[in-house]
Amino acid sequence: MLTIDEIKDISFRKGRGYRGEDVDAFIDEVILTFEQMRKEKSDLIRKMDILATRVEQYRADEETVRNALLSSQRVADQCIKEANAKAAAIISDAEAKANNMVKESNAVTAKQKEAYLKLKNDSIQLRAELEALYNKHLKTINDLPTDAVLIRKQEELDRQYPTTPVEEPAVEEEIVEEAPKAEEAPVYDDSFEPVVHSVPDYAPEENRFSNLKFGDNYDVDAD
Repeated sequence: MLTIDEIKDISFRKGRGYRGEDVDAFIDEVILTFEQMRKEKSDLIRKMDILATRVEQYRADEETVRNALLSSQRVADQCIKEANAKAAAIISDAEAKANNMVKESNAVTAKQKEAYLKLKNDSIQLRAELEALYNKHLKTINDLPTDAVLIRKQEELDRQYPTTPVEEPAVEEEIVEEAPKAEEAPVYDDSFEPVVHSVPDYAPEENRFSNLKFGDNYDVDAD
């Protein structure tokens, strides 16, 4: 391959043929073309160097970006993993608390139901006891005599043990003389104390119903 200097120094032997001026003009054009091509080559080489430098920078930046992306991906994966773990822990804890609340609620409900049923059972037993006590008192009341029974008993006693009515002696009316009127009103002593007469203790006549007892704490089956 010829260089520009070789083209400039080229010489041709003179003879019959091409014109010298045309050959020199062509050589000048060739030189200009080569110089332009060399300049463009230099520009291209410089641009290629710049591009190569930029490519290296881009490669370095790409590596940095790739590393950053990988690091970000690792951080993101770690964050997602930790978030999933925390979410799973929160969900598990919430489910455990919900299960405990359900168990406690069920236990309280069962206890309340048991207490309610016990109260109902106690009410049934109390009703039965009250009905039994009422029936016993009602039987005792039914055993008590009525006015008709008393009249029949009196008639029966009169038939079995007749009595003659006794006339009471006439009581003469006592004549009380009137006391003479005093001219002056009598003076009463303020120290006068009334005489209190003792009343003998009265013992009521016993009958077959005198031992009957009534009250809230009285048990009919105790006697």
